[in-house]
Amino acid sequence: MALQIYNSLTRKKEEFKPINSPSVGMYTCGPTVYDFMHIGNLRTFLLSDILYRTLVASGYKVKLVMNITDIEDKIIKRAKERNITPSELTSKYTKAFKENLQKLNILPADVNPHATEYISQMVEYIKALVEKGLAYEKDGSVYFDISKFPEYGKLSGVETRELKTGTRILSDEYAKEDVQDFALWKAVDKDEVGMMSPWGWGRPGWHIECSVMSQEQLGETLDIHVGGIDLMFPHHENEIAQSEGKTGKKFVNYFVHGEFLLVDGKKMSKSLGNYYTLCDIEEKGFTPASFRYLVLTAHYKDQMNFTWESLKGAQTAYERLKSLVSGVAQSDRTVLSAEKEEKIDEYREKFWAAVNNDLNMPQALSVVWEVAKSNIPSQDKRDLILLFDEVLGLGLGDVRKDTDTDEDKELSGEVKKLVEEREEARKNKDFKRSDELRDKLQEMGYEVEDTPEGTRVRHAKK
Repeated sequence: MALQIYNSLTRKKEEFKPINSPSVGMYTCGPTVYDFMHIGNLRTFLLSDILYRTLVASGYKVKLVMNITDIEDKIIKRAKERNITPSELTSKYTKAFKENLQKLNILPADVNPHATEYISQMVEYIKALVEKGLAYEKDGSVYFDISKFPEYGKLSGVETRELKTGTRILSDEYAKEDVQDFALWKAVDKDEVGMMSPWGWGRPGWHIECSVMSQEQLGETLDIHVGGIDLMFPHHENEIAQSEGKTGKKFVNYFVHGEFLLVDGKKMSKSLGNYYTLCDIEEKGFTPASFRYLVLTAHYKDQMNFTWESLKGAQTAYERLKSLVSGVAQSDRTVLSAEKEEKIDEYREKFWAAVNNDLNMPQALSVVWEVAKSNIPSQDKRDLILLFDEVLGLGLGDVRKDTDTDEDKELSGEVKKLVEEREEARKNKDFKRSDELRDKLQEMGYEVEDTPEGTRVRHAKK
């Protein structure tokens, strides 16, 4: 079954067909690095990761580009408040962002272009828009004339009658009722952060950055563009206008937007002050993997209400799943009956049917639990779950790192020898000797557990 994905541009679920299969160009709107990411932001990056993993597992060769916005109004303001340079501020929060991604087991992008590295390309891009009559200069700033792009609003649904053409806005972000000509280049005072351009001292607007960086890396038309629903307007709408205005070609084939993460039924945002960071979660004793598991329990197109109780439930479920996988030792494969082979194939098909149905991760998780509770051989159960985890990204193959102590990982040679002796006694049905060796191991302070895959030994809990 081919991947079906909801395309915000067409407002319907469509079969994914890349421009040059098996290659896929995927762009995810990255962070504006002026503060720590809140978990609402991180939900979007988890969406991007799930989609990326799905495409890779499906055999596509994906080039993932995620920008770092390191020049923008909020950055300039925050750096000034702290009496530090913008680069000092952005370096700190870029590092923190990447650490968050690593903790959440989000695979790194192939390229992380920084906006400050593409200023000259932005200037050339803006010049091209001016030459085409799509943008105009006013008092040292350059604005995109939305009246010159008839399709403006095709992504967000903003109606033409709502557009205030001829009115201008310098702010990088604005409300839906402020549909105005937006700044491509912003004139600033000489004592402010900026650089020289054909229009004087200034700096690029926020929206132009993504068009330039994405097209520099992926070409004039992108296969996929991912972002939070809050970026649909004005950011992505403006990206489309300036990109298609310049090239005359379709900018993006599939726009994929993730819904809000709510707190107590309200949108999580820094401006409202009702947000949590990954650090806040860890300080309360929860693991980043548990948050990832929680995000997987809701469809990306559904708003999700975050509570500490829901996170606690997710951590409990995740630990159970982790324990199940870690409890299965590596062993020789048993011969499967035709019935069980059929069952394994059925689980595999159900999992991929869920994933390919617009990334239905709640349904995919339910299949994982069906496998966990099934009667298929433990080793096959483990292998199947770890195969699914290539998409889920829960790190279930690394569980021993989390659950075993150093002592458990490094059993002494004497203990290993006794375990091997006991295994041999069990194979020979010498149960008296087997019991004697069990008793000896217990006297030495070890718990002994007989499983279908063999004997498991670990230090007894005190």
